[in-house]
Amino acid sequence: MSNDRALAQALAELKANPEQAAAVVETGHCIVLAGPGSGKTKTLTTAMARVLTQDVVEPRGVACITYNNECAIELETRLARLGIAPGDRAFIGTVHGFALSQVIGPYARCVPVGLPANFRVATRLEARAAVEVAYRNAINGTDDPHRRWEFATEKRKRDVDRSRPEWRGRNPELAAFIEAYEAELRRQGLLDFDDMPLLAYRMIKENLWIREALRARFPVLLVDEYQDLGHALHELVLLLCFEGGIRLFAVGDADQSIYAFAGANPELLESLTRRPDVRTIRLRFNYRSGGKIIRASLGALGEERDYHGVDGAPEGDLSFWHVPYGHDSQAQAIADTIIPKLIEQGFELEQIAVLYRAAWLGDKVASALKNANIPFARTDTNALVRRN
Repeated sequence: MSNDRALAQALAELKANPEQAAAVVETGHCIVLAGPGSGKTKTLTTAMARVLTQDVVEPRGVACITYNNECAIELETRLARLGIAPGDRAFIGTVHGFALSQVIGPYARCVPVGLPANFRVATRLEARAAVEVAYRNAINGTDDPHRRWEFATEKRKRDVDRSRPEWRGRNPELAAFIEAYEAELRRQGLLDFDDMPLLAYRMIKENLWIREALRARFPVLLVDEYQDLGHALHELVLLLCFEGGIRLFAVGDADQSIYAFAGANPELLESLTRRPDVRTIRLRFNYRSGGKIIRASLGALGEERDYHGVDGAPEGDLSFWHVPYGHDSQAQAIADTIIPKLIEQGFELEQIAVLYRAAWLGDKVASALKNANIPFARTDTNALVRRN
């Protein structure tokens, strides 16, 4: 199927949903608040294909930033069905990948950022050694430098713009620790993972011509899972889109933010929806869940969201199993009672997922399933085959 025919078919499929149809043809800044199962990836990829086909003239292109490499692969797969492959006109990747490949890599040799031409990313051991050197130089205390660095990391991710008074005004000792750490990395021609968006931000902020070069190449920026991407991405968006003239199309849902430990802040997405120069569209229809589950989720949320199931879809089922005595008992109940009950009802093992908060809880579930001779595949950090 040709690009034009594939796009025309995708646009036609969205006509039944007025919010999706409106979002994909929007030509100004647009925030799409997409609840669970609302077709947000289809909306994003269709919008990206339409922009590339109808709004952006070759050789200019678009950039699409998402949370991790797995999300990027899913977007690439879906865009391929619309005849779009990543390349000169379409960047698809993480915020760190965008910072490294589109800002630091091309322009670091043109501005004084302290990196040599042959810079590289620090290994974990090199980063830990730099933390210890920086701690001696900046603090020279008696506590564990790596424990103190955990607090410094939070500040480093939150206070992106170091020209603001809170950089030194809020815990100046940590600011000095961070600066000493970065100076040690630069001395060795290194940068670390968190450096990438922070350094890109400073380069864009301090050099107007870099901002203009990015706008010339990417007049439209699309962002997936905005609620999970943190302060560095948000500051880049404010700089590139609301100061630099790049059009923003962002998809997210503050209710689904689960990465606060990694620096995510759903309020950043909410703040964009309050801007007068942004159109906000909420996708109301949930194509994934039955009505009973949707109503229960709204009850758990405790706020009205105007979410609806699709007419004719099954209601779904919701069951509660009371299991006293802690995590071990819960794992045992999953293996001995709940999964056998589901199989009895006609479900296959491949259709059953067990969710838990941390890998150590997964260990308990895995042990119980092994003892019950129930085959399973793990996808957490303690899996037999690690995800990469």
